[in-house]
Amino acid sequence: MNISSVAIDTNFPVGGCLPKQPTGALQLLTKHPQYDGRQVTIAILDTSIDPLATGLQKTSTGKVKIIDLRDSTGSGDVDISTIVKATSNDNEDDQLIQSLSGRKLKIPSDWKNPSGNYHLGIKSLNQIIPNSAFDRLTQERREKLFDPEHRLALAKAQRRLDEHINKFPTPNEEQKLIREEFQSFVDALKEIEKKYNDPGPYLDCIVWNDGDKWIACIDTSEQGELDQCKCLTNYFDSHEFATFSAIDMVTYSIQIHDEINILEIVVAGDSHGTHVAAISAAYFGDSCEENGVAPGAQLLSINIGDHRFSTMETIPAIVRAIKYCIDYKVDIINYSYGEDYQFPNSGRVQELLNEAVEKYGIIFVSSAGNSGPALSTLGAPGGSCTNLIGVGAYITPEMQIAEYALRESTGCTTPFPWSSRGPCSDGWLGVCISAPGAAITSVPQFTLCQRQQKNGTSMSSPNATGCIALLVSALKQEEIEYTPSLIRCALMNTAQKIEDEFSVGAGLVQIHKALDYIRSLAKPSLLTKIQLNITGGQGRGIYLRDFDQVQTSSGDICLTIKPKYLPKEANQLVTYDDQDAKIKFACRLSLICDPPVSYVQHGKFLDLCYSDRTFDIRIDPSHLKEDQVHFTELQAFDTNEINAGPLVRFPITIIKPISVNSQTYSLEFNSQTFKPSQIRRHFLQVPTGSNIAVFQITNHSSDISNKMTLHFLQLEPGRSHHTAEYVKTICLSPHETFQCYFNVQDKRTLELCLARWWSSLSVIDTSYSIKFHSILMSPSNSLHLRSSQSYERFVLENRLINTYENINGLPIINWKFLVQTIRPNKNESKIQVLSKRDCFIDQKQIYQLILVFNLTLLKSSDFQVKCPYLHELFYDSEYEGALWMCFDTNKQYLGAGDVLNDYSLKLEKGDFVIRMSIRHHKYDLLERLLKDNGGTGLALHLEHKVKELPTLDFYHTLGGLHTQKKKISASTIKLQWGQPLPIFMTTVPEDKLPKVINSIAGTFLRGTMTFAKNEKMKELKMNTIYQYLTEPSSTSSSNTVTDTNKKQGTSPVTTTEEGTTNTSSKIDQQYQEALRDFKISWMPKLPDDQGKLYEKLIFDQKDLNNYVPLHLARLQQLENQFKQQQSQLTNEKKDEKLNEIIKFIEDKLLSLFNEDHILNFFGQKNSSSTDKENQLIKTDMEKRRNWFIDIYISLGMLLCDLSIINDKTSTYLTYI
Repeated sequence: MNISSVAIDTNFPVGGCLPKQPTGALQLLTKHPQYDGRQVTIAILDTSIDPLATGLQKTSTGKVKIIDLRDSTGSGDVDISTIVKATSNDNEDDQLIQSLSGRKLKIPSDWKNPSGNYHLGIKSLNQIIPNSAFDRLTQERREKLFDPEHRLALAKAQRRLDEHINKFPTPNEEQKLIREEFQSFVDALKEIEKKYNDPGPYLDCIVWNDGDKWIACIDTSEQGELDQCKCLTNYFDSHEFATFSAIDMVTYSIQIHDEINILEIVVAGDSHGTHVAAISAAYFGDSCEENGVAPGAQLLSINIGDHRFSTMETIPAIVRAIKYCIDYKVDIINYSYGEDYQFPNSGRVQELLNEAVEKYGIIFVSSAGNSGPALSTLGAPGGSCTNLIGVGAYITPEMQIAEYALRESTGCTTPFPWSSRGPCSDGWLGVCISAPGAAITSVPQFTLCQRQQKNGTSMSSPNATGCIALLVSALKQEEIEYTPSLIRCALMNTAQKIEDEFSVGAGLVQIHKALDYIRSLAKPSLLTKIQLNITGGQGRGIYLRDFDQVQTSSGDICLTIKPKYLPKEANQLVTYDDQDAKIKFACRLSLICDPPVSYVQHGKFLDLCYSDRTFDIRIDPSHLKEDQVHFTELQAFDTNEINAGPLVRFPITIIKPISVNSQTYSLEFNSQTFKPSQIRRHFLQVPTGSNIAVFQITNHSSDISNKMTLHFLQLEPGRSHHTAEYVKTICLSPHETFQCYFNVQDKRTLELCLARWWSSLSVIDTSYSIKFHSILMSPSNSLHLRSSQSYERFVLENRLINTYENINGLPIINWKFLVQTIRPNKNESKIQVLSKRDCFIDQKQIYQLILVFNLTLLKSSDFQVKCPYLHELFYDSEYEGALWMCFDTNKQYLGAGDVLNDYSLKLEKGDFVIRMSIRHHKYDLLERLLKDNGGTGLALHLEHKVKELPTLDFYHTLGGLHTQKKKISASTIKLQWGQPLPIFMTTVPEDKLPKVINSIAGTFLRGTMTFAKNEKMKELKMNTIYQYLTEPSSTSSSNTVTDTNKKQGTSPVTTTEEGTTNTSSKIDQQYQEALRDFKISWMPKLPDDQGKLYEKLIFDQKDLNNYVPLHLARLQQLENQFKQQQSQLTNEKKDEKLNEIIKFIEDKLLSLFNEDHILNFFGQKNSSSTDKENQLIKTDMEKRRNWFIDIYISLGMLLCDLSIINDKTSTYLTYI
């Protein structure tokens, strides 16, 4: 055995894999090992925890680590309302159940079920397990089950074809037909391989009560062999779980909601939640460096990541999860999730999160976001919600070596560049504290990996949570009362300060000092919090950013300070002790600014009792330095306990932008050096009239590459920070130059943020510049075309004084969507009262509005579903979520989405239903949505992606457009300042639009229009363009109408001898047809066992005997009735009912079709003529073919049901 002569360092820096020393956690545990989180319960609101992941089985005291596993999303729910009894096999004593999948489940003899009732359900494995595990499962199934059989079948078919070719080199007509048949077999097998799609296993679920408890068994054998499957009870009662298979290695547990007939299957949606849990509380052994921060703490796992939305959180899941946290009386919540917001600290969800802290005393810790390095990039709720502890992320030298294998450490502790920065748009700092933002620790076993490295504020939040668990554990064992406000105050007043308060807040967590801080207080305050806001508004700080805001004094700004107490028992009547505490509260405050500044003037003292107090401050930013951000905090100290630190903080942030050179409209920054992790910020006043900026940076270093993040940001009031930003991470080789174009808004401050990547070594020398341009479209940056007008006028302008812009070529129009507006079906939409599962602890009932939208596609389409009224609102929405699901006419689930992200559907031609759920505890708010827009209900926009549309023409004059002469050519257009250029453009002809939908009323095209100076500018989205469509007039002749109606089985309209339609008769005919179709459309929904409506329609109109849609509706009605009744029917009755339906198909439907006629029509090459008569014949034949196929599908399914009941197949194969 050869061993290297080079010395090998075996002392792996394990401590850097899950840091505890930088936060003081290691020091606290070394001194007090018993304060390791015991007596503390942490709720992990994430993608669920894998109970088989290493380190997540037991606590340091031997207790079970995970006290319960819950799924609040509903994605793991199984409907178990179908109740059956087991039957005996004719030849054996086995007890059997016919499952919903059609499989026969064999009941093991040791199962106890006194009632004999079994609840059945079915679940697609694809809907609940992680994508990576499902892909591995389907790949295994393909390689082991499909591919071998398919290869044999293809080889056999190809061999047969080759033999025929060799045997008959010059085939006759009959031999040609045989050869074509053999070729079709080969083609079909190749097509099957090309379009292979495995939907995955469907698992039968069976639930029963053994007289003592509810039990569930999931048929993971897929063969009905239940004795091979594990029976489970609620995880909270048994702490048992199972794995679906050795291929996927996905662990699952269950929760049975017997009162609402729901089986809840709990599965970890990905590795995120397990990794987060392990950071906060994993336990591998005493004194083990791999332990989580609080190894003695117990965990409550709540899945809020919906499997249907790629583990995206949903508002109903969050609301339900908060309820669970209150029910389980958890001490701390870790929330490593977040999204953009438009309105900070507002909306129903953030109201509930604040209430969980204030009313129920739960400490809520959340990630600040990963959208840095620019300022004001915080996410919700961690960076925007008042009562949450928002955590930023930093990296230490030890982490760099242990986790990233850097060849050398940068030697400094620094915030990660991507960690979101404050302040919020209302001035709130957002980031409270900071903690290590990376770790290597446990992940679920379905990853086939023991541990992984992950980074993000998702990792810093659980690290801080673990630290807080140590603190709470110590306080409980030392019997010191505390509140979330006290914990927050202790963390911030003892944090290790570093310069960048926008990314780290008060500083780096020092949890050992936080414990000493609380111990040192004479009597810890049980105040919930002291609020300090701008009077009459929601401002939790002052944030002045734009040029006009910082030129003069602000005048007097009135602030209101208000103390609040946390009652000892939530939802209980106020006690004398509660009131006495309020009366006794008195505090004399000393007010200071930290750091001290001259531009803020305020009083020095304030006497505060339990009532609101107001006072004025004044800010004068006029003399501040430009191109800088200035920050201070107005802090209030108790004069009797100055060492306790500030009781309240009011952040004040002022950005003083620099003006751009008015001659060149540009700025240059030369000789700018960057150290590792260094960030340079510049704040520019965008020149009036500018809408485009070009940025250029050059790396002047001769041998050092430069990895850097460019983040250019402007803020729009009431909009997400992503609305007006440019973000790109670049890597510049020595002497390389990078240039980019981006959109800007004039009169708003632009932040240029350049951040050197944290892992880059050495110092680099750069120079960079920015130049502004003006190519404006007036009267606004949106152009609205109308099909009825056929043209539109707009004006191009350059508003930068004494400049000109060269535009190369014609405007670039990129049509993206055909936007269709649909309204809900009022007859099917309704408001429901939800079960106690969704009833809050204070008995606040939640209601659900179900909106049903019907959709018909004339051809396949790729589209997105948007709800304009609620779009992009999430944490700041006043409603508790808006989720939608799409189904086909067979109720097959096709996809789902919410109102925040752009979820796409790819559907073929056909009819579909979109069901949207919106929740709220106020009935009237939901009722308003149902009656919105004059009673038509809340609208959805379906944004169908469009391919290339005809090129539009542009003219300088309207006369040129009318005569179609003197089009604007592709040559350069010179846009001079002070010389507006009018342009007239044509619209898209409506006959060139994609024929996706059957009506274009209320529909419009949407896209972008760009005027480019060069190729790079073509990527900009300068202007939004719309074209509103009108319903085309009917051009069909009376004969065409008559022929069409005849082919559809309706009575022809009355015509005169000259062939013109009699108007009165036509209207009457249309009314009769509409009435008939309305009755037929309702037939499948009616519980009409005797077929009264069906018989009446035939009796009233004899010609309906040959009207296929009538008989199809009756067939659907019979099938629906059988499905509703089958659980109560004996096999004999089922047999009788099924045979009745089959006889109906034979007598009433199949007799209306000439099968040979249909086959001959589609089996021969038909004329491709566009002649209307031929097109009508083709349309009619396609309709009859589709009806014929649907009928045989129904017949096949009925025969399969009949076969299962009689346990034989040969009798029924004559139909197939």
